[in-house]
Amino acid sequence: MTRRILSCLVVCCCLTPFLRLRAQQPPATPPQQKVPAKPGTPTIVKNVNEVSIVFSAVDTHHRLITGLKKSMVQVYDDKHQQQITRFLTQGDMPLRVALLMDTSNSIRGRFKFEQQAAIDFFGAVIKPGRDQGMLVAFDSSLQVVDDFTDKEEALAKGIRSLRPGGGTALYDAIYYTAHDKMMPGGNSVRKVIVIISDGADDQSRVSLQEAVEMAENAGAIVYCIGTEPTGSDPQSDEVLKKLAEETGGRVFFPFDETGLDKAFASILFELRNQYIVSYDPNDFVADGSFHPVDIKILLKNVKARARRGYYATATP
Repeated sequence: MTRRILSCLVVCCCLTPFLRLRAQQPPATPPQQKVPAKPGTPTIVKNVNEVSIVFSAVDTHHRLITGLKKSMVQVYDDKHQQQITRFLTQGDMPLRVALLMDTSNSIRGRFKFEQQAAIDFFGAVIKPGRDQGMLVAFDSSLQVVDDFTDKEEALAKGIRSLRPGGGTALYDAIYYTAHDKMMPGGNSVRKVIVIISDGADDQSRVSLQEAVEMAENAGAIVYCIGTEPTGSDPQSDEVLKKLAEETGGRVFFPFDETGLDKAFASILFELRNQYIVSYDPNDFVADGSFHPVDIKILLKNVKARARRGYYATATP
């Protein structure tokens, strides 16, 4: 008993100077406020279950329609009309563009002018301080050459450094980019994946459908530029078409350097003339199920090109 009392006295004596010192210290500094967004950058206040869909309006000849108003658009979630909470036009939201370049042996013959076209594309699409680009090279494996940046010179240097060789792991590259680089982005940016490839995958661990679903889940639109003329490999052509059509993008099969430049120019024009529509789904349940979304435009012979829908997670 005596030993216990002595031990307690020793502990108290040791703690007294420490407690006195703590009492003299100033209160902890409160966390700093977030720096306000730069003027001209849209401020997005996102509800937990808000769904945002990026879409392009096209006529029967696939020409882009500009100047749409909120009153001209209706949104249906699982065939139920929704109330639109946010409608942005003319690509008002910043871009996050991931360029996935096939560096396998199969594209060796056209690789040099593909590199230059990609450099020109980034130079035109990236607005420093607002938009960002990312470069991923893939053959049998994938390599993040440049993470998201607004430095055009860094992206151009990365593109010039690429050398073709190896197999093709296209689906893995899409899955990784969507899951690891685009899922955390939320709904405050437009997410775009541009693929330059022949579409012939022979190395991926994930399937084509898994790659498509991950891109949809991340809210990324996929544009595909085939490195072979259409018809050379019908099965690979269908791969590129599926990736684009199910995510709201487009596929191009340029025959030559001029056609490649036109494909990039078409993608750029579309990115600058997109619309973003947002809504809070009625009776939302985060059960992971897929919800088809249909965007109807109340103009004759005009339709929306957008992803098929979303998966009902806590942050769709």
